[in-house]
Amino acid sequence: MSIDYRLWQEDDDLRLLELWPDAESAPVQAFRARLGAEDHSGFSTTLVATDDDVPVAAGVCYASAWHPQRLWLFVEVAPDHRHEGIGRELVSRLRAAAREAGAPVEALRTRMTPGSTGEGFARSLGFVDTMRSRVVRVDAGALPQPTMGKNADGSDAESVADLATGSVELTRAVEAFYRAVHEWDPVGDVSIGAVNKQFLSDTAGAYGAVVLRRTVDGTEGKGPIGAFAVSYRPFDPANPHDEPLPNEVADVLLGYVPGTAGATPEQSGAALETLLALLVSDYPVEIQVDDSMGPLVAVVDNLLAAGVARVVTETETLVLD
Repeated sequence: MSIDYRLWQEDDDLRLLELWPDAESAPVQAFRARLGAEDHSGFSTTLVATDDDVPVAAGVCYASAWHPQRLWLFVEVAPDHRHEGIGRELVSRLRAAAREAGAPVEALRTRMTPGSTGEGFARSLGFVDTMRSRVVRVDAGALPQPTMGKNADGSDAESVADLATGSVELTRAVEAFYRAVHEWDPVGDVSIGAVNKQFLSDTAGAYGAVVLRRTVDGTEGKGPIGAFAVSYRPFDPANPHDEPLPNEVADVLLGYVPGTAGATPEQSGAALETLLALLVSDYPVEIQVDDSMGPLVAVVDNLLAAGVARVVTETETLVLD
């Protein structure tokens, strides 16, 4: 065996896929797409291990403007070349390449599904758990139709309305939520336009949004956003503008704005439950729930315990500081 290491070359992906099995999870599929990808906005490098000039393993290390305090790292080795030190050598070389290139940080992160092939390898390098993320499917009709909260004088304390995905107000609400639930991996200096493009644009697949407002004295139903739900659906050329078909699962970003109008975590949870009840009145939905999303975790765990929701996928972000 003669293992050499070099930079990524054109067609390496095709040659590696001849030896690699199908991607075992969504994180692996996403990381594979990063191999060799150019990134003019920050540091990124891909290295390939070859056995007699045949690519057998590859690894990528890259920076993220969204989460600049750690570099992403991914390494994959062909099954018949595992446990030979190739993956560990790729990691060492990628970290050295990051230092030589003046990457802004040296701390690392990676993502995988529990029990996956790479989990034991990552832990052997010293990576530790930091955040669990679940995609949870909630059945249609899982929640009763909600009633809006009332003030002491009988007036509405909440109101629900559609909101354009291009709304600056909605974009700022999404940004506030995202930053709050990523205190464990702080968000960088991203623009409001970048937030809208990432979560609320046509490119992102966003096609509708509904918000729950918490009314306060003098707002007359137009109080601040307390919770929001953004729906996504893969583009279907045969059905580009129509509503989802019966029983079609909608992918939904469900979030809250911490502390809106003095809302407690319990009130934020109630607002999320109201929006979720409206969403699942006709269709099942899938939502991402990170363990850092306290009020949403409480709502979802109750539904899981009641048997009207189920975990579709679970991933873990591991870090090495």
